[in-house]
Parts: sequence; C-alpha cells; structure tokens
Amino acid sequence: MTREQAKIILGEGATEEQVTNLLNNFHVEESKKVKELESQISNLNEQNSKYSDYDDIKKQLDDINKANMTEQEKLEQQKKEIEKNLKESRIIVNTAKAKDVLAGLDLDDDIISMLVSEDENTTINRANKLKAKFDTQKETVVKETKESLTSLNLDPTLPNVNTNDDIMTFDKFNGMSAEEQSKWIEANPNGLENLN
Repeated sequence: MTREQAKIILGEGATEEQVTNLLNNFHVEESKKVKELESQISNLNEQNSKYSDYDDIKKQLDDINKANMTEQEKLEQQKKEIEKNLKESRIIVNTAKAKDVLAGLDLDDDIISMLVSEDENTTINRANKLKAKFDTQKETVVKETKESLTSLNLDPTLPNVNTNDDIMTFDKFNGMSAEEQSKWIEANPNGLENLN
C-alpha cells in the first residue's frame, strides 16, 4: 500500500503521523502473513520429502516380492502371459482372414477391427455378411443404372433447326422492305450468295 492509498482510506484530514501508523500496521500484518505462509510451505516441503521416496520403497518391495515368489506363482504368471499372447495372435490371424475375405473393398483397419474377434468362425461370418451386403448394394446400383439408361429418351430435340418457312429465298428477299433487307444482310453477310 502506498501513502496516497493510505490517505484515500483515512480521508482528506489525515495527518502524516496517522498515515505512517496505518502503513506500519499494514506492513506488520502483511509480514506476519508472509512468515505464516513461509512456515506452511516449509512444513509441506518436509512432509513431501518424507513421502517422496514412496515410489522407490514400493519398487524395492515389488522386487523383494518377485524374488520371493514361489515356483507355482511364477508358473501362473507365465501362464497368464501365454494366454495373453495367444489371444493377441488369434486376433492378428483373424484380422488377416477378414482382410482376405474383404479384399477389393475400400475398408480401413478400424472398420475391419470391428468385425474381428478371437473366434475364427465368428470373424469370417461377420466379414462374409459385410461383403454380401456390399455385393448386394453393388448389384442394386448396377440394376438401377441399367434400368435408368434403358428407359432414357434418346430422341434428339431440334429446337434450333430452321424449317423451310425460315429459309430465305430470292422471292422472299425481294418482298422485304429496304430496311428489312439491310438488317438481313447485316445478320447474314454471305446470305445473298446462297439465295435460291
């Protein structure tokens, strides 16, 4: 807190002595709070240092327990690892079989992994069902496309073809006014050569 802030708190009539006393009291209180916080931090650091070696002690205990494992416990652990590896290898083999069934379809590994299980028959059945669904969809699209193409009207429309009435002849040209003849010649610069 500054002297100006202290004067604002005490009011305009505050003396310098009152301001100084307020600032001294404020700083004494603040320093007590700082010392108290420093003490708490120190206590927390001490407690933290007591527990910081917990991970080291736990690791040592685990090492001791492993060293003291009986032969049966070691065999059980190995059996679990073998089962885990066998499960993973079945998944890998079944993934390869599912990819073989679904070859030619644009499917990513995430979609294929949804079909794969530990059981080979289940995996192959799922892959065959998905392939059948794709084949059915493909056949439907081909059939609908063929039907739409066979029913398509191929007769040309000739909206811009000149009929005989629109063909300019020498007689028609002579029947036109001079202004109409001039416009027709501007629109058809070589038209006079082709008049019948």
